[in-house]
Amino acid sequence: MSINARYRELAVKIKCIDFEGSGCMFQPFTTEFSYVITARHCLEGTNETPQSFEKKDIEIFSHNLGIQITVLDYYFHSKYDLAVIKVEYIDGIPGTLITIPKDNEEIGLFGFPNLLNGEDTANLGHFLECKTYFNYPEQNLIEFRPIPDVSNLMNSVNKTLRGFSGSGIFFKSNNNLFLMGIFTQLKEEDGAYNALLGYDISSINDILLDNQLPLLIPEELLNFKSYIETAFESNEGYIKSVLKRYSKPILDLAPNDIVKFHNEKLYIPYNSFIEEELLNPKLWEGWASLLTYYYMETSTLPNKVDFKLIRNRVEYVHNIKMYFTRNKRVSTCIMDLFVHNYDDLELNDLIVINTKDSNPGTKSYNKEKTKRIVRKIDRADKERLVEKGIDIDDPEKLTDVEFIHIDLFQDIFSEYDEISSLAELEEKLKESIKEVFNNVP
Repeated sequence: MSINARYRELAVKIKCIDFEGSGCMFQPFTTEFSYVITARHCLEGTNETPQSFEKKDIEIFSHNLGIQITVLDYYFHSKYDLAVIKVEYIDGIPGTLITIPKDNEEIGLFGFPNLLNGEDTANLGHFLECKTYFNYPEQNLIEFRPIPDVSNLMNSVNKTLRGFSGSGIFFKSNNNLFLMGIFTQLKEEDGAYNALLGYDISSINDILLDNQLPLLIPEELLNFKSYIETAFESNEGYIKSVLKRYSKPILDLAPNDIVKFHNEKLYIPYNSFIEEELLNPKLWEGWASLLTYYYMETSTLPNKVDFKLIRNRVEYVHNIKMYFTRNKRVSTCIMDLFVHNYDDLELNDLIVINTKDSNPGTKSYNKEKTKRIVRKIDRADKERLVEKGIDIDDPEKLTDVEFIHIDLFQDIFSEYDEISSLAELEEKLKESIKEVFNNVP
């Protein structure tokens, strides 16, 4: 499905007695129901013309699916012009991420403005390209403006956008849509300056929390099952089966446990790259593999709240951390981490690298090899580190960090792909995992 097609797949038209508007669908982690998110005034009217209504008065149409959606219940925000409508489960809603608002970004809305009332156009909907300008975190508001001006000689902004209220505000990046908020109103009633307002996505989660409903988190972040199915496919012989058997305990964990721990807030991914790739299976296949290896070697798993992988070596205790990267070579990743993420590197860390698009030839850097690579950091980057008080040429500043690529385990496992004794194979795999963790090549 193309990225543009997803806008229409997610959009719905809402009618409640005398008021009409738009909304967007979202699938929480359940098959019992789905959500439609919209503006509250699309149901109960405005301050000037309020209306009383019952659940049966709410009509929701997915023109893309050609169906009317059955309403189960609805919930309002205690302060803001926002509503979540719980509807019968809709199979196949495209997975979307959520994200906090960003200034100066192009965004898109898809809705059903009242101007589209012709027989051939009423159900087609309309895409509106906009750009964010200001965020008002204390009020959970996003200010944005259409590109280009939506008023013309015939219609004011007010008239043009009537019926668009309740549309999802989506940020597009790398073939993913991120739900940022819901469009609710013009900044001024007459549409002055084309300024529009919407509430950010955290306000929707306020409604869901208040009503003990599943939060807006993509299903892909809530279960490792599908990633376990594909993480070990490249292993030959019985190796794949043994690894999948040992991976079962990690089903008690979820990708979102990792996201929450590393990002502090539920809906803020770790950094801009990870945000763009948060639904990338390779990211979570890497984590499924690492957690499985860790469990095979230690018989333990990290705590969901304090998601750290800690191991005991003979001479010290060390942390195992994973980095997902665009870099195609581990050496480039090492230099990049020392320059840009130095504060994340702690004494005796073992960093597991998961590269997005490559299978690098050199997959391990022990402490001595790491020191040689770090010396190759160019002068400009070294000067930036010095400005931060970090002299990377000082041996003590290298923190004795080691690096391995996640595929190193698989490469070593390949030596045992003809072993037919399961007991012997399991022992060999565990020995290999311990050897890699304790003695980085």
